[in-house]
Amino acid sequence: MTRRSRPFAGPTRALALATLTAGLALALPAPAAWAVHMPKVPELSASALTPFTQSDSQIWDAVVPLPDGRMLFEAPAWIGNPGPQLSIRTADGRFTPYPNAEWNAATGDAAKRIVAAAGLTLLPDGTLWVLDSGVPDRKAPAVAPPKLIHIDTRTNTVLGTVAIEKSALHPQSILSGVAVHGTTAYVADSGVAGVLVVDLPSASTRRFLDRHPALIATRPIQIPGGTLNWADGHAAAIDSSMIAISPDGRWIVLQAPGNYLARVDTSTFSDPDITPAAMEEIVTQWYKTPSLGGMTIGPDGTLYWSDVSTGSILSYSTGRIPRRLITDPRLKYPGTPGLDMHGHLFVPTLQLDHSAAFQNGHATVTWPVTVYQLTLPTTPPPP
Repeated sequence: MTRRSRPFAGPTRALALATLTAGLALALPAPAAWAVHMPKVPELSASALTPFTQSDSQIWDAVVPLPDGRMLFEAPAWIGNPGPQLSIRTADGRFTPYPNAEWNAATGDAAKRIVAAAGLTLLPDGTLWVLDSGVPDRKAPAVAPPKLIHIDTRTNTVLGTVAIEKSALHPQSILSGVAVHGTTAYVADSGVAGVLVVDLPSASTRRFLDRHPALIATRPIQIPGGTLNWADGHAAAIDSSMIAISPDGRWIVLQAPGNYLARVDTSTFSDPDITPAAMEEIVTQWYKTPSLGGMTIGPDGTLYWSDVSTGSILSYSTGRIPRRLITDPRLKYPGTPGLDMHGHLFVPTLQLDHSAAFQNGHATVTWPVTVYQLTLPTTPPPP
């Protein structure tokens, strides 16, 4: 059986990758051009972080606030969650499967249900794109082809699905993370590092940056107790799994959880004259991030990061100004935050290291799992 998860790269492979990365670093900007270091002292006090909702049975890894006050939650199967994988919380606090129970069924036609939720993104037009990796267990082969599901959140109906072309995948591919601008979707491959560019109207898929060293898990994921390990004791190695796109669609940023943030100009994906060698050089190391549990981007281009190494929420402006918004012991492996229209971030706490995926199938999570609301600062960063 093909193994779907892998330990962190061993010394020989790590040395080779380090040598290659060092060579690529020669093309990066001089140190003077790099952004300033992340502040060590958080700007906000503990009172800015308040519990929003909780679950006694599911571990949510991503939150998407809707303009009408409802909230979407993703509970991926691969970390041991029971269904539904996608649910919605109404303004009065009720939870229901989303878009309905049929799409969250555990069995049935894989083309008409969410097999393995692996990312979701809300567009300005009110539609939602959900990535289904088809891999509910990272240690086992895919059980269904990956697809993108298009949902109208105003009517709660599925508008259609887009299959990911098999030619763009490797046998060990595990798609994880999606960003959409206009009619193009960008999908990260966390099983074999790479970026898939999907033309949504034609459903054509092309693969870029295949096994690029900036997207491969060459650094372990650091958590407060040390390194995040699989149940067998090996450090977890997850390639490029986080992705976001700038509001104007010009840039994507992506990252393997333990690596640094990379930035890519999206125009290069449609440049017919770019050479394979030039394509390898389009990736810029954009910030030396800590280990992340998730990231999202605001309408002004500001990035918000969940730092799992210190239990912090960080931000990074388009002017490359980093801010440590809050550090709090309640943020136990914070996941992908959701930004509403009123200056709040909603942050799920995964306790991922205690989930069934990392504990031989038996979760040691401290229930209930909490999603926190963080009131963002209204003042500019301190000098």
